Amino acid sequence: MTMVLVLLLLGFGLVAAEVFFPSMGALSIMAGLALIGGVIAGFDVSTSVGWWAMTGVIIGLPCVIVFAFRVFPKTPLGKKMISGGATWSKSDRAAVDHDVQRFVGQIGTTNSLLRPSGIAVFNGERVDVISNGEYIEAGVSVRALSFASNRLVVETVEQQKIND
Repeated sequence: MTMVLVLLLLGFGLVAAEVFFPSMGALSIMAGLALIGGVIAGFDVSTSVGWWAMTGVIIGLPCVIVFAFRVFPKTPLGKKMISGGATWSKSDRAAVDHDVQRFVGQIGTTNSLLRPSGIAVFNGERVDVISNGEYIEAGVSVRALSFASNRLVVETVEQQKIND
């Protein structure tokens, strides 16, 4: 009975060690042999001990693996090996710089032909812009109306004066 417990605990310990110390499968093979040996030794003791050992392996193995993978990122080695991951702040997950919203209401100059999208310069900064469907020539003064679809929506300053 003692041999059964020793082999099962050794197997579980080797499974956890494989998570912490990648050995290209050597520790996993030894863990598998120890767990199989523990189950076989359990059946040598008695059928009920063998079934208890088998149940312990079936339940304990996933628990040990999950526990090891939860603990590993918190270890010094785990912190070095595992990336911190993505943050979910609005600025980090955006495809563009949402900071250009600050140009809404300001006047800039088109740097390229807008058909209807293109580039405009606001305060010396190049920004992707889009018009409300009309073509706007390069070098025309535009006012940023809003920020939509990851671009500033603009219209010509003359058109904006007519609409007022």
